[in-house]
Amino acid sequence: MSNENETDSLFGLTPIFHTIIFEMKKQRKKLYFFTVVTILIAVLISYILQLFPEYLLSDTQAEFFSGGLNFISFITLFAACLFFSGIICSEFNKRTGFIVFPKINKYKLIIGKYLGNLILVIIIVTIYYFVLGLFGFFYYGGPINIRIFYSYGFAILYVIALSSFVTLFSSFMKNVNVTIIITLIILLMGFNIADQIVTLIYADTFEPLYSLAYLGNLITSVLQNPFPDPRYVEYSFGGMGPGGMGGDFSFGTWVTPSIFMGTTLLLVYIVACFSLAAILFKRRQL
Repeated sequence: MSNENETDSLFGLTPIFHTIIFEMKKQRKKLYFFTVVTILIAVLISYILQLFPEYLLSDTQAEFFSGGLNFISFITLFAACLFFSGIICSEFNKRTGFIVFPKINKYKLIIGKYLGNLILVIIIVTIYYFVLGLFGFFYYGGPINIRIFYSYGFAILYVIALSSFVTLFSSFMKNVNVTIIITLIILLMGFNIADQIVTLIYADTFEPLYSLAYLGNLITSVLQNPFPDPRYVEYSFGGMGPGGMGGDFSFGTWVTPSIFMGTTLLLVYIVACFSLAAILFKRRQL
């Protein structure tokens, strides 16, 4: 037996590597689409809007990055739903799956598909940060604020958490399109609606740490120096009450989780979702 065969039998990484390459080629049209959209959004926010007098350039580079990254959560959310929704359910939906190699363990196939899509989404996020960083350097000069690298790290962690959530749904849903729709609704509206209800009922006594949407606020809040404190903020508005009497309306909101708690819970999301997905995948095979 050759050294190559011995290595394959020892580590079993070659099928995973082949699946990664195959999946990246298969999803390249999605990559091109998201790349174009990402660059257009970054240029629109960073340059085109600055041409209008009502959109004043931020005072500092960190504020510029923070404003530009307000759209990164939407980009990562849609990318995660479209790239990871078919990781598992497509194998059962099509029966035959992606059987392009003589022999491959199903778990290696799923891992290879996941890693291939994860690399593509990370490329999309990296392009957005790169374009934003170029404009930040153009407007404010160097060096680049180091906090953008912290933000980039949280963005990658957030992508992995989103992908684990979508993969979990893919493990028990029967159709890719249904998985995309349901996960989009939950991530785009479900968490936000739940956050608003919890905030109205429990005010400052209950922080919505269960919410991926809330945990994603770390991507922009880490750019602020100092870090937001207090993290719960109340807003008051003066107005006229019933019968023309004066009155005030106030509401509160949680701005961001703490760095430690946000990081911990994102990791918990990742481990829990992947573990449940593996269990459901195993039961589904049986």
